[in-house]
Amino acid sequence: MTERTVSVTELARFCHRRGSIDSRFGPSPTGPEGIEGHQRLYRRRPASYQSEHAVEYRYSADGLDIALRGRADGYDPQGALVEEIKTCRVAPGSIPDAVSDLHLAQGRLYAAIICARDQLEGLSVQVTWLNIDTDEEHRRLEQYSAAELGQFLASSLGQFHSWLVRVESLRARRDASATGLPFPHGEFRDGQREIAELAYKCMDQGGQLLVEAPTGIGKTAAVLYPALKALALNKHDKLVYVTAKTVGRLAAEETIEHCRQQGFTGAALSLSARDRICFSPGKACHGEDCPFARDYYDKLPAAMDAALDAPALRRQEIEAVARQFEVCPYELALDLLPWSDIVIADLHYVYGLTGLLASAMEDDGLRWSVLLDEAHNLPDRARGMYSTCLAKAALMRARREAPRSVTASLERVNRRMLELAKQPWDEQDYHLDTEPPEKLSRALLEFTADVSEALGQEPTFLSRAPLLREFFFDALHFLRVADQWGPEYRLQLSRGSGRQSLQVALTCLDPARLLAPRQERAHSVNAFSATLTPMDWSRLSLGLSEGAVCHRAVSPFGSEQLQVSINTRVDTRYRRRADTLPALAASLRSWLRDTAGNCLVYFPSYRYMQDCLDLLGDLHRDRTLWVQEPGQSEQDRIALLTQLREQRDLAAFCILGGVLGEGIDLPGESLSSVVIVGTGMPQVNRDTRELQAWYTRTAGAGFEFAFLYPGMQKVAQALGRVVRTSSDRGSALLIDPRYAEQAYRQLLPPWWQYRSQDEDADHPPS
Repeated sequence: MTERTVSVTELARFCHRRGSIDSRFGPSPTGPEGIEGHQRLYRRRPASYQSEHAVEYRYSADGLDIALRGRADGYDPQGALVEEIKTCRVAPGSIPDAVSDLHLAQGRLYAAIICARDQLEGLSVQVTWLNIDTDEEHRRLEQYSAAELGQFLASSLGQFHSWLVRVESLRARRDASATGLPFPHGEFRDGQREIAELAYKCMDQGGQLLVEAPTGIGKTAAVLYPALKALALNKHDKLVYVTAKTVGRLAAEETIEHCRQQGFTGAALSLSARDRICFSPGKACHGEDCPFARDYYDKLPAAMDAALDAPALRRQEIEAVARQFEVCPYELALDLLPWSDIVIADLHYVYGLTGLLASAMEDDGLRWSVLLDEAHNLPDRARGMYSTCLAKAALMRARREAPRSVTASLERVNRRMLELAKQPWDEQDYHLDTEPPEKLSRALLEFTADVSEALGQEPTFLSRAPLLREFFFDALHFLRVADQWGPEYRLQLSRGSGRQSLQVALTCLDPARLLAPRQERAHSVNAFSATLTPMDWSRLSLGLSEGAVCHRAVSPFGSEQLQVSINTRVDTRYRRRADTLPALAASLRSWLRDTAGNCLVYFPSYRYMQDCLDLLGDLHRDRTLWVQEPGQSEQDRIALLTQLREQRDLAAFCILGGVLGEGIDLPGESLSSVVIVGTGMPQVNRDTRELQAWYTRTAGAGFEFAFLYPGMQKVAQALGRVVRTSSDRGSALLIDPRYAEQAYRQLLPPWWQYRSQDEDADHPPS
């Protein structure tokens, strides 16, 4: 007998959603606000009222046992009443019938279980909606006999049971296919088996693993393969491969496809951002505005049936199914989440403040294992996700589109921003504070509540007011970030010369505190990258526990495959650049003349790169030149990669740490050498100085954490572009006197040979 535990909420959502998508009720109260709203209502209930009343019901058929569990918001045995409570930010009376019926269905399921358990003749079911801002209540009360409730429960479980039987059959096939699955690339490379064994042990024991391994070793396959085997052996229930860039998603999809060719049958789902996969950009997520939202839930069962038969659920397959059944592709992917074995998703789905997978990992009771690809990208991305900025100019633009019902609260936001601007400034154009702007947050809360109220009355009005819509979502994000406030946060005010130039930013200096609980929610975390040195710094930055296992893999490559020359005669530090520019140009000209094949030349800034190009002059006579420019598109990047694969005389001038600094695969003769100008350290500005001060206070290593380690990560990533396979050979040139210092040399990848151009001797890093 196979047993599946199902929540009452999950059963209601699967069986009783009807009609169209309606996004008006999307910006719901936060978790703490919802809890406070429930407590507010509980205080108004009689003494006989039982809050959070636990229920359980078992249903068995055809070898499948369903354990249905949940907690009714309220049960009053004296009043023979079951209550379902929902908090909202709209006029409760405006909630449409389809949403109301779903909430009622959830209450009916609780009532049916209680009725069967206690042998009652019937119960009343009340759905209560509470607007947490106005304290307005709206009630819907229905009475049911025990027979009516029992029939409703049996029908719901019967429908869900049929779906689960199909899902369990597919999972049995998956487990059988994974049990004998061979490694997708035949033999393990040196170091690859060790990574696979550590990854499996981490999933088996529910731990955290941090692995540094050379670029090109095949880290994706080394962690995905044991993760698929662990699914079949019940070491975890779900697997999410988390990546920061498209290339990481493609690598995971390609690896799973290789496994599929070897017989693996598991369901893999790739999530795409809403704006990238939307079929109706600019329209409201509502049935009145978008044909793919119209009657979505009525068309969903057939679409899910078709999707479950797809061999893979990448973006193209999701879009194909969505177009076939005329449903929203973004929502379809989310509805397929509970039934997918493997999810491939961007970082924000797991680590963002509104991460859908983070919520699932916390609420569904399943064991999720996280495979964190290119883990070195997470801290910077997390700083961005946990920070926010409001621009007064955006507010003024939004005010021109605001209806009367929103104007007053928007003006209050404006006044609170003006109050912040009137306080004493540290500098003429900049002010820093360690206290949150509580008055501004309260005004923003009122504004978002008014917009939600207006949406309840007119669901499409924001689609006709794009500037107001943009500021509305900025305000929501500001409030979410403000809720995370802690000692690592700073309130930053800045202004330019214009009248409306004020910007109010909440800046997270160190995301580790907020990352830690998200890492802990997972059953296991496998974080891997080619650039995690020093490992203690990476572990702290990622919010991993002290007990995390840190491992540096053996390189499958010979040290002679990449010969690295170091030029310490050209000082690339900002204050010396003008003086040493001729020497830099001469060094580059010599390298490009003497080193055959394609070359990537990395600079720390666009200005520095252009100044050097001006001195190089007629270099294009000997080489085909390609120069990266600000804001270049994905198509431009793809065009460069195509040129590199087709030509052998290309010199591409790029920005270190940019989109061409990592994540590109150029094996064989596609790339013969790289040149790295400088040490990759971030620019010295207010933000990096504040970051340095923070790490000096908290870790005693401000310069290292804020400048040295992040800079050398970029250098190591760039070095990793050349050698990708066992047959690759290449060379690299590092230009800066700091590479002669031990503090810098010990952070260089230990896999390669290093030769000083000055001393003409090998100096491998310690």
